[in-house]
Amino acid sequence: MPINSSFVAFERNIISEDNVSQSMRPALQKTLHLLPRHDSKVSYQYEQEVFHFLVENEIVYACTTSGPYENRVVFGFLIQVKDAFKTAFTGSVDRYPRRSELTSTRCQSFSLALASSRKVFNENPQVDKIGRIKDQLNTTREVMLQNLDSILERGERIDNLCDRTELLQEEAQGFHSNASTLKRAILMHNIKIIIGVVIFLGVLALVIAFCVCGIDFKKC
Repeated sequence: MPINSSFVAFERNIISEDNVSQSMRPALQKTLHLLPRHDSKVSYQYEQEVFHFLVENEIVYACTTSGPYENRVVFGFLIQVKDAFKTAFTGSVDRYPRRSELTSTRCQSFSLALASSRKVFNENPQVDKIGRIKDQLNTTREVMLQNLDSILERGERIDNLCDRTELLQEEAQGFHSNASTLKRAILMHNIKIIIGVVIFLGVLALVIAFCVCGIDFKKC
């Protein structure tokens, strides 16, 4: 589903827009009055359209789509719009425009940037693909961390068992020596597993990057 239109609003007034139809304005104005004033991300369904809003510092960055849309993509688009807007009027993504500058007269020129960003997101199929790759990498990282936790927890249990055995068998020097050797062997085994998991993750990330961007990364 494409992003149909986008706009920036302040104090419930649209100050810059791209492809916002007249028939859509009444619904958008009503929806703007429903938005929380604090920083938030919300979406509203209106007939066949879905309105997506990103609110930051009382400035509203919004777009519309036809039907459901990947939240990762649509809010990624709005974050890009937000950063471009702040940069255009302050020179930095870390600063906010003065309230006196947030008028339709001063901000009308930003509509060209809105149209350009919307075109990129609608025509570039890599946008969602890259998002899916990031999700896959995050999932793999979470699984790796869970595995590492299990390994470390198992190693801790073994350490505790060895410690208790040593306390109960202080005079059994032979057994103590064997337990220490076993402990070191298990520790080395765990280290090898951790290294293997890290190498596997790096290779997986590289393979996925090659699949999407090509070996020379010219597709990205």
